[in-house]
Amino acid sequence: MKLTFIYQTLENRNNKAEVEKHGPYFCSLIDSQGNQKQGVKEPWLGEGFYFWDTRIEDAKWWGDTVFKNIGKGYYICEAQYDAHSEKLFDMVGDLSAFDEFIEVAKELKRERKLAKVSFPYVLSHLKNIPEFDYAAIRVCPIPKNNNFHLIYFPFKKGGENIYLGLIGKVQICFFDHTLLTQNFKVVEETSCMLPVL
Repeated sequence: MKLTFIYQTLENRNNKAEVEKHGPYFCSLIDSQGNQKQGVKEPWLGEGFYFWDTRIEDAKWWGDTVFKNIGKGYYICEAQYDAHSEKLFDMVGDLSAFDEFIEVAKELKRERKLAKVSFPYVLSHLKNIPEFDYAAIRVCPIPKNNNFHLIYFPFKKGGENIYLGLIGKVQICFFDHTLLTQNFKVVEETSCMLPVL
């Protein structure tokens, strides 16, 4: 077992006690008006409890991106999970999980004659396979314009350096509470900048 700190970013509605009592909060595919969520609100790893792994800075970045930019405050909430659980489909620390996901994506593209497939599409397919008996998924999305060329290896391939791939923001979606093992609490907050309605 390896207990690891994780962080959930939530809107600050001046309800800290309620957040600590009822959290963590589930992200569903449908909003309160019955519409499918889109854009930054769409749960790209499917429905579940979304957390940033280990780095509180990533939770702050999300709060600034989603809430602060529109004049709202946010809470950073902390919990822990078992990072070595067999119930974790770990695409960051387990290359076999990563390779399995890529192979399923290739198979879906080939079978369904698709030019490309989205991450949620492949994950949804995997979740329908009985052998996919996981309680959470851990991923590290990389921006298309990844400029992480900070540490290079002395070997040059074709005249170009090869570089150490840096692990950026790591996100975990828990499908249920199974792997969440410790108390959920607010550890940081930014104030609301607009009145809460």
